[in-house]
Amino acid sequence: PIQDDIAITLPCFKLLKHADGLLQRYCEPYIVSMAVDAGGHVDPRMDFNFMTFPKVARGGIVRMLGDGHLVYGPRNPGDFVAISVLVMEKDQDMVDLGTTLLSVVQSRAVEMGLHSVLTAHPGYSAVVGVLKELTQLVAGSLKENKDDELFRTEGSFLRGHAVPYHINRSYEVGNEFVRLNLDVVPLERHNSQGPAPTQIDLSP
Repeated sequence: PIQDDIAITLPCFKLLKHADGLLQRYCEPYIVSMAVDAGGHVDPRMDFNFMTFPKVARGGIVRMLGDGHLVYGPRNPGDFVAISVLVMEKDQDMVDLGTTLLSVVQSRAVEMGLHSVLTAHPGYSAVVGVLKELTQLVAGSLKENKDDELFRTEGSFLRGHAVPYHINRSYEVGNEFVRLNLDVVPLERHNSQGPAPTQIDLSP
């Protein structure tokens, strides 16, 4: 737990229904994830990742290659890692949604003063609270582009448990729109079968 690397991954999800009603057969959900570990007070940074899934039918199950969508890592988190996952439904055509999302997350993080919060050496519960607020702001910005929010969740994984970081455990979370699986796995390096998280430097 002191030295080894872990990753938090999203290997699959099930789309239960669309935000736009029963008449729509397919939609394009996308996942926005953010994570901050205990090193943030020394080196303020945040893991950001994004993945879109075209033409998903209601009731469809999406299984990803390799390790799935990487929410965090691979890295050693230190005392804790806090994560936030947002699932949206794309309604408007955007030429480069990933670049737009990255810009929105960065600008909202600056507006919130996330750098100052992290350098104050907060505990995991405070970091989860900040990520929750940031995710709410990001979702609000995306809704202005007519995209629909399907689901969001946040939480923390601590080193100090009997099973550090809840490693090798899988969790299923969701609501009436979507069900997600989240796994915590030992992982030394990304297998390059999906996008790796972008590390956003939060320094002013």
